[in-house]
Amino acid sequence: MASVHRARVFAASTLDHSGTSVLIRGWAFRIRSLATTTFIVVRDCTGDVQCVMATAQFKDLRVKLDDAIELVGRVRLDARAKSGCEIDIDELSVLNSASHKLPFNSSSKLSAVGAEARLEYRPLACRNDEVGNIFRIQAAALRYFREYLESRHFQEIITSKIVASGTEGGSNLFSIKYFERIAYLAQSPQLYKEHGVAAFERVFETGHVYRAEPHASSRHLTEYYSLDVTTQP
Repeated sequence: MASVHRARVFAASTLDHSGTSVLIRGWAFRIRSLATTTFIVVRDCTGDVQCVMATAQFKDLRVKLDDAIELVGRVRLDARAKSGCEIDIDELSVLNSASHKLPFNSSSKLSAVGAEARLEYRPLACRNDEVGNIFRIQAAALRYFREYLESRHFQEIITSKIVASGTEGGSNLFSIKYFERIAYLAQSPQLYKEHGVAAFERVFETGHVYRAEPHASSRHLTEYYSLDVTTQP
């Protein structure tokens, strides 16, 4: 394909290329074939874009859901499309074909899929918004924590998660073999923050902490992600 010499355009940016020919790569997220026209929603790391081609031409390509595909087409404004535009496909090829034995598709309703299947096919489940949005929300929360604190002159620090002893009384520790010694997973960055605040005045850390606390529920604190903030008076 001539597309090998083209720069890739991501789905979220297609509206900026109205009237031009673009190269798109992603997964076939949804496919809807009518008598003369087939609509293909392509999903990449930035979002979705709807693409259109003749059904007769599409049938010869044998594209199915969750195939990794590459296409070249012209961007056309269309207010009815979710992204504000559609791509009229000129060329389409399958980069990597999905298995014919998938228990579900990335566009499936995951409430109808068992937990074991979702875990075994984790990349496929994460491509679904129901699961993928959990990671996006987590990332957004961390990003805004950082933006807020850095705008107020806090220094981010990254501390060790393997420690020689506990930093807080009353919390059980996870012990690990550290060469010929016993070490522990950190239950708090408190000691490091005390040193950091003496050096930088305002510090924060986002990171994992571990507490060996027995639990009898599906929600517990044996491992969690924490935002720790310390400042001088």
